[in-house]
Amino acid sequence: MYKILLKVKKPIDAELNLMNLSSINLIEKTEKKITNIPLIYKNKKCKVKDIFTIILKKNNLDYDEVFISGSNKFFNYIGYGWEKDHLRIDSDVGSFAAVKMRSGKLIINGSAEDFLGSSMLGGYVHVKKNVQNFLGSAFVGTRSGMTGGTILVTGSVGSFAAAHMRRGLIIIRGNVGKYCAFQMISGTVMIFKSFAESIGISMKRGTIILMSNGKFGKRFEKSGVINFIFLDLLATHMKSNFSVTLPDKKKFIRYFGDKNANGLGEIFLKKG
Repeated sequence: MYKILLKVKKPIDAELNLMNLSSINLIEKTEKKITNIPLIYKNKKCKVKDIFTIILKKNNLDYDEVFISGSNKFFNYIGYGWEKDHLRIDSDVGSFAAVKMRSGKLIINGSAEDFLGSSMLGGYVHVKKNVQNFLGSAFVGTRSGMTGGTILVTGSVGSFAAAHMRRGLIIIRGNVGKYCAFQMISGTVMIFKSFAESIGISMKRGTIILMSNGKFGKRFEKSGVINFIFLDLLATHMKSNFSVTLPDKKKFIRYFGDKNANGLGEIFLKKG
């Protein structure tokens, strides 16, 4: 397997469409094949060799590693349909990162713009700063949000996170904006800091775990029945995979709704 370093030759100052870069998962790992992967920069066709210098080395792992150096907010569609390999970005990225991602890992050592992880199928994404709107939501022109995988955001997230989400896990260590989990079908969203009162509007099923206090209106009704088995499993998963220790399960209050949509979703709100 290989370690592939892609370093920007000069600063990118307009949209760079990296959708086709994900073909690196499938092609033979030679410098010739990698350098000829087609990209689009400033609405013109180009190749990887026009944008990046390339260093290709063997590694001792059972997967390929791709490192991108010199990224910024103009880097769109990075990790689109990504699978198997590990992709690490040294700074910020633009919109549509990890859209329709299937497997593997994407680590972003910066922030991301809109639609990160939209219609994601599997894999793991970690954004070490902030994400803007539509995290894990339905991709443009579709009604199906994230259907698998895990997204961890160390910072805060904008509006419509987890909209139309169907499966998977989203962890937001910071704040989240308006309309989080809008029309959520299934899956789990965990939020550690503040959230808007519009959270869970038209939610059908799924689980939201709120680690700080806040209001979500009368659309959700308090329930005395708590699925302790689910919380136990989640606590074990969070501890082993993210080194996050959840409070004792008895410190949560359970609500269900959205009643206005005849929903059966649940919100676990940490007491006090």
